[in-house]
Amino acid sequence: MKLRLLFLLILLSSSPSFAQLTMVNPTEQAVSVAIGFYVEKGLFKGWNTKGWMPIAPHDSITLLPTGIAGGTFYYHGVSTACDQGYTGNYALFIHPTEAFAIANAGTDAPVTLNKEVKKAGFVKVDLPAGQRSYRLRLPALNCTQQGRRTGEWLVYLDRDKEEVLKPDQATYMRRINYQQGVPTGLVRDYYWPSNKLQWDGKLQSEHPAMPQGTCITYDESGRKREELVYQNGRATGPVRRWDAAGKEVITTKKYRTIKVLEPQQGYLVSYYNPGNSRTVIPVQLPPNTVSWYYEFTAFRNEAQLQAARAQFKLVSELSRLVDNTGTLTLALNALSTPPGGSICNVYLLGNTQQTDLFQAKKEFSYLREGTRSSLTSAVVPVSQTASQQVYLGLQNPDNLYGIHYALEVVAIIEE
Repeated sequence: MKLRLLFLLILLSSSPSFAQLTMVNPTEQAVSVAIGFYVEKGLFKGWNTKGWMPIAPHDSITLLPTGIAGGTFYYHGVSTACDQGYTGNYALFIHPTEAFAIANAGTDAPVTLNKEVKKAGFVKVDLPAGQRSYRLRLPALNCTQQGRRTGEWLVYLDRDKEEVLKPDQATYMRRINYQQGVPTGLVRDYYWPSNKLQWDGKLQSEHPAMPQGTCITYDESGRKREELVYQNGRATGPVRRWDAAGKEVITTKKYRTIKVLEPQQGYLVSYYNPGNSRTVIPVQLPPNTVSWYYEFTAFRNEAQLQAARAQFKLVSELSRLVDNTGTLTLALNALSTPPGGSICNVYLLGNTQQTDLFQAKKEFSYLREGTRSSLTSAVVPVSQTASQQVYLGLQNPDNLYGIHYALEVVAIIEE
């Protein structure tokens, strides 16, 4: 024990009381660092390493009071909370868990009292000629915990805002915070490499990108160019834009109706009769859909259904109600409802997994908006959905009688 203590005292001793190397930890996680440094004379002349020196979050530590010899030093670090650490391409000896002091650390014959030392990758830092002091700010860590992103990240993006690995491939740089892999709080994108603010807002997810709330775009001179409000990744409400001089440009939105499904009809048997008492109708919504409607009616008698279907006029009524001045002046009571005589359950389903469960008469989930039970006839409004592909599941709940149904779907898109 005495021999080991003497070895450490000789290797780590220093004469001046002031420090020459300051290491700053700017991250939210505590880190422990090891350094590689050159000893100019004495018994342990050559490259030495020592560690571990803990640095608390947003704190610093001072090292190498005799100055940095040779204009070069190395560092290696581990984070207490992240899968990542600080590693480089230069191999020097460390001990992975114990405090250590190692001479001849760059050779294959290290001198140390520590057992089971091994080589690790160090980052090299070169100083200007003649300089012996340095202040190193550790780079921010893109931290994962068990593979899930956490804390603040710096992410490089190409011109399409797809993530790239290297700064020289980037058009933008993003500052983003994660909580268990999910974006949280304000996200800021910057032009790269000028580091000027380009966009700020919130993201519900990145892949695919789903903005949420108020999002603002800036030009490289710092002027606001566009402001939009998003809900579940889709723009809602008016768009505000500014020209290069900073003057707001008055814009208007135009809307038009698109017939998604022509009026169609079908038949559903009663629950206990052979045949289909359920059916699924796919609905492929066009791009830029802001809302959509389905018109529905059901009868036991096919002739009554045909008469009711002839009264379908959803397209013409929606077209009349769409206001091209930039707002949608739609009142549901202004839309006429066709007659109906028999009940049917209509479920709005979000994916094929739920449609399969629905048709197999197993437990399934559905979207509340757009779902109606015991429906005889109606015009049902649906606001934006997370996907352009949705499904309407029709179920005849009657145990004795089959029903004939008719259905059409119309969307309102923004141009």
